Amino acid sequence: MTLRRWLRSILIAAVVTVVAMTALVVAMTSSGSAADLTYRTLDYDVHIAANGDMTVVQHIDMRLKDRGDGDTRRPWKQLYQQYTLKAKNLTSITNVSVTDRDTGRQYQQIAPQSPSSVDSAQWDAQYANHWYVSDVTDGADSPLPYDAQETAKSLDSGNRTIEVGWNIPATTKADHMRFDVAMTFTGTATAYDDVASIQWEPVGASNQIPIGELSASVHFPKGVTASNSWAWLHFSGRSTTSRDSDGTLHATASDVRNGQYLDLVTIFDVAATKGITRSVAGDAKTRIMRDEAAQERAWQDSQRARARRVLITAIIAGVLGLALVCLGLAAAIRSNRDAQYRGDVEYWRDPPEMSPASAAALLAIMQPVPAKRIASRQLAATVMSLASKHAIAMLPGAVEDYQGLDVMNMPAQEVSAVMRQRLDPRRKRASTNTVAILPVARNNRGMLRLSESEEGALQLLEAASQRLNSPVFDLKGMQRSFSGWQEGVKVQGRYQAAVDNEFAALGATSSTGIWARVSGGCGLALAALCAVTVAVSGQLALALLVAGPLCFGSCVVLAAARSVSLSARGQVLAGQVVGLQRYLEQFSDFSERDVDDLVLWDRYLVYAVAFGISGTVLRQMAKMNPHLADPQWLDAYAGTSLMYWLYRPYLWASPAFAGDGVISDAAQAAAAGSLSANVGDIGAQLSSSFADLSHTIQLASPSSSSGSGSGMFSGGGFGGMSGGSGGGSFGGR
Repeated sequence: MTLRRWLRSILIAAVVTVVAMTALVVAMTSSGSAADLTYRTLDYDVHIAANGDMTVVQHIDMRLKDRGDGDTRRPWKQLYQQYTLKAKNLTSITNVSVTDRDTGRQYQQIAPQSPSSVDSAQWDAQYANHWYVSDVTDGADSPLPYDAQETAKSLDSGNRTIEVGWNIPATTKADHMRFDVAMTFTGTATAYDDVASIQWEPVGASNQIPIGELSASVHFPKGVTASNSWAWLHFSGRSTTSRDSDGTLHATASDVRNGQYLDLVTIFDVAATKGITRSVAGDAKTRIMRDEAAQERAWQDSQRARARRVLITAIIAGVLGLALVCLGLAAAIRSNRDAQYRGDVEYWRDPPEMSPASAAALLAIMQPVPAKRIASRQLAATVMSLASKHAIAMLPGAVEDYQGLDVMNMPAQEVSAVMRQRLDPRRKRASTNTVAILPVARNNRGMLRLSESEEGALQLLEAASQRLNSPVFDLKGMQRSFSGWQEGVKVQGRYQAAVDNEFAALGATSSTGIWARVSGGCGLALAALCAVTVAVSGQLALALLVAGPLCFGSCVVLAAARSVSLSARGQVLAGQVVGLQRYLEQFSDFSERDVDDLVLWDRYLVYAVAFGISGTVLRQMAKMNPHLADPQWLDAYAGTSLMYWLYRPYLWASPAFAGDGVISDAAQAAAAGSLSANVGDIGAQLSSSFADLSHTIQLASPSSSSGSGSGMFSGGGFGGMSGGSGGGSFGGR
């Protein structure tokens, strides 16, 4: 396996892996971001009074997305928060205030009003810049006036849902809208004989508005310090907890998703309280601390078991994936070895036992090239082969250059003599070739002994001839004739089928790399399964750590593996192809060939085109065979050879002849040197032309929750129970 193929496989694998892992990260981190309304940040500043009431001030930064649908606009007009009043933990909400931090405007109270029935102009003039509070227990469409005292008296008969909202000017969208919203929660505390307890739930399980970053600072009443207060944070996501020496609690929660609740549980010395309305006899500190410790322990146990399952899954996937990659790499290396010639043939001096198209295909198995390049080499070599068998004539330049000449019947020497007089040798000839379909192709085709691929190529040229209504045409004209011609696809398809069938009939290849493909495919499937399973569990870093290398290794295996190898028969034929390629490139004894070998020289050039080395061969032949730089020799002996039109045009402006009409040795040497430096690459030119023709025709590490268990409020939160005061739920209309 070549270094180039390894580097190509590694590059492909790296690109695929980066794309796949980026997609995984985006998918996992963008979940929930599609909500029309989101809280970018939500900062709480809370003061607990001696009577247990909580003064809650929120600093909100929210984003409102455009809810337009075509020509229909649905501007935002109203933002709200809903809380649940319960007799056991929250009896009323009072002292509401709303301030627009962007404008500094303090909103005033107004009666609740649904924005759906009010147009934007009237809304902005009459309702915007106000706040309201209403009872929406029976639904937001049926708001009732809210009376704090009367509602508190009725809580024994059932809970009530209270909405605190504020009307904003009609807004299509906003990246940032900032508000300060304050209110007082009363009846949140319960006094026991030893401690007072509060469970506050700023965000409840019913909330559907994502919150990017939530932070809270909770201040205790005078007399409460870190030594006589305890607290716990119930949150299943990523969080931090800490406290000051005076007992003030600080908590943060990142990426609060839809449906995630956050509860703060705290107990503090009851001696620091006064006037708590709800009291229960008996001590509660030990019970609450024991209960919180049990919840934290259960949460940690479940997280630990979950983390172990995830880690075991990752380890198993990693080990199995490593085994698959190693097996796949071994199979890929073997598949590449099976696609190489392993015989002892060094040079092969005769044409191989196959057509030029098949030789190009066989060499491409050992020396891979892009499929389009193989196809253009095959067609160019096959057309050159038709010329070597005299089914066609191949002349340099455009068909217009030969107007008035019967190139189908005139000897090549006569055509050359006319062209030498007609064309300025200093003028650059058109980068195309003229094809003349000779009468023998029509009148006595059997004597040409064409292979299946050569017959298909000749039919392709005949189709162009019919389209152009002329047996003489150039390749650019052929390309134009096929442009937009739907039947051209069928004609080309018949030629390609002939090439494929001919190569298949050789029996030179067999399938290989099956285990490499199986291993690579299973590795990719395992990487995808591991990535999804581990990432969904919250371990994005671990998912990347395991799935990334596994994906990369599997892609290297798939990209490096070969699917076609050489059969036993293919090894024999490959020796002929590789041996001839070496011989043509090195020309160890090519200079010993004489005029009797011109037919063999033609076949050499045909296979040089098939191998993609025609330019090298033409220049080497010019260096090692001085006759090719002698126009008299070419006119005398090579008129019926491919050699003639590949070399003679370069000598139309040949050096001065000696007095006897024979080119001098010095002039001949100079001509040979010039010829070898400037002679064109007929294979590259034809390949490019036929490539254009074909184009025209086809047109995270494991997360953990930990805490002290003693209520010291450090180490982060855990997924304890919900149901605290408020059960906040946010929204907008």
